[in-house]
Amino acid sequence: MTRILFSVDGTAPLDAQLARIAALAPLPPFSAQARAFVTDFARRVFALPVLRDHPELATLAHWFRPAAQEHLSRRLQSPANEHLLARGLVFHLAPANVDVLFAYAWLMSVLAGNRNVARLSQKPSAQREALVSILHAMQAEGLHDDILQRSVLLTYPHDDATTTLLSRQCHARIIWGGDATVAKIRSLPLAPLALELAFPDRFGVAAIDAATLAASDDAELGQLAHRFINDVLWFGQQACSSPRTLYWVGTADTVEAARARFWAAVRAQSGQVADEPAALMARVTDAHLMAALAPGLHAGSALGSYPLTLDAGRADGRLRELQSGHGLVVDVRLGSLVELAPQLDDRDQTLVQHGFSREALVALLDQLGNRALDRIVPFGRALDFHPVWDGTDLLDVLTRKITLPGN
Repeated sequence: MTRILFSVDGTAPLDAQLARIAALAPLPPFSAQARAFVTDFARRVFALPVLRDHPELATLAHWFRPAAQEHLSRRLQSPANEHLLARGLVFHLAPANVDVLFAYAWLMSVLAGNRNVARLSQKPSAQREALVSILHAMQAEGLHDDILQRSVLLTYPHDDATTTLLSRQCHARIIWGGDATVAKIRSLPLAPLALELAFPDRFGVAAIDAATLAASDDAELGQLAHRFINDVLWFGQQACSSPRTLYWVGTADTVEAARARFWAAVRAQSGQVADEPAALMARVTDAHLMAALAPGLHAGSALGSYPLTLDAGRADGRLRELQSGHGLVVDVRLGSLVELAPQLDDRDQTLVQHGFSREALVALLDQLGNRALDRIVPFGRALDFHPVWDGTDLLDVLTRKITLPGN
């Protein structure tokens, strides 16, 4: 059964909702109305009572502050013989693992001038309910009608007929989900002129230059550990960019000394993120499974540790696929950063790094023989959103360029 989470006409059936929203003209990209709505939305996110328990909401609001909107708009500057328009109607299929992720693409699409229909997960979510409540409050206050009437947020069980109905109406379909979800939705008909963008299963890895860490004082090390905790433990390590493997680069003695300091600093602060009994059971179960299937892999810490570490001579995508997250990290030693290249595959999206020069990172990229790595970020930035995601500029999908006669 389809449940409308937000619409200016929430009582209407879905086909009527689609007919109404399809009849509305798109707005110009980065219109005054869209900017005002997104600014007000971000301001209200900062005022949410649940903000203290869900700091990712504050990150979302900060990302869409007016200065950030202006930065986004500058990405769309076109030559004189091109004119930008909104794509049209965008159908978003949101992920279940990171509740607020849908809001980034949806708000970017609003700024681009599109009409939007978003299918959200049926899983209960305090973050999602808080965001939807903002829209209802705006409607009750009679604000931003030009924008609110162009968005419908809904949820429904996995249903091919409903997804096909929405897909036939859209000009772009954006899918966030696992490989099976993406494959299933891709099998459903899409309007002939519509674009499709899919974000399937991806992994994050991390790398530390051991010599750089060894030279850090205790305060610097504490900050690095805090940033690593934010990358790994938030969202239960479920985000596609959350590192599952940590590669240590350097001589054997330097790596061992650095590892000892680093993991002690991490575990001293890891209590800042709650560890649920179910998460402990999941990572211990995964650790035993991985040890059984990967010869040479063994525990690097006590089974009750948080995070729990496993030592391995090598860790590739096959090993990362066995992990379900929840604070389980595989440690691997490397003599040089370029030795990492053969252990990466197409699904490895993000490299979180500390201590490497730009030249060293470029040398690694030049050794890749596959689709691996779409982003390299410092520790603490793994979960940051960027308008270029998985190597695709979202604004290119959310807008279209009309060519004009040259002067």
